[in-house]
Amino acid sequence: MGSLVALEQIQKDSQLLGEGALAVGPFARLDAETVAAHDGKTRGAITNLFGSQAAFQAAAMALALDAHEWVERIELPAPQDFSDAEDWVDALLTGESARGPAHGAKPAAEHGLVWALWLSAVPYGIWSEEIAKPSVAEYVQTVHKLEQAILGALDHFELTVQPGASINDLACAIVSLTEGAWLNQCLSRRHPCDKAQPIATILRRGGRMLWRGAVMPRKPAK
Repeated sequence: MGSLVALEQIQKDSQLLGEGALAVGPFARLDAETVAAHDGKTRGAITNLFGSQAAFQAAAMALALDAHEWVERIELPAPQDFSDAEDWVDALLTGESARGPAHGAKPAAEHGLVWALWLSAVPYGIWSEEIAKPSVAEYVQTVHKLEQAILGALDHFELTVQPGASINDLACAIVSLTEGAWLNQCLSRRHPCDKAQPIATILRRGGRMLWRGAVMPRKPAK
């Protein structure tokens, strides 16, 4: 019953988001004085800029939900630096694991931890387009960036996608797998089912399976 009431409260709060800027979850508890103190200033520095703590909280939430700049900074490995396609895939996924959240990490303004903070707002996205839109836009932006990397790898290693599949299919699958693996990274630094392996093994092995099932050698031109 407690879970049901909590969900009903989230639904109610989510519906208010369409009427204007409203901070939810941890953003609603963001204290302007504490934030200002990080820069050696007082609460007035924030209220002078935003007008109120509530406006600042909403602005901070909007910034956390919009990861456009974080995605733009992603640097994927160049296929030309590898002699084997699967070595490139392994490097790609190792890098994606490192870019994500890490269990026990110190709070920092970096993509992996901002992504974990975004998780706190995800339930509100079920009922609010204000939350859903920037999150979906980030997903599409990430997929497009990965599509370009995959296209370059296919050309370099003389591969193509299997019949009935597309580069977009593969990119979507890898991005979805990555974010699923990041959920585990929030909770453990080791593979949940094999403590001898680091958590990155989940993403590397799963991604390699996706790659093998999605690509094949390119047929020579006649």
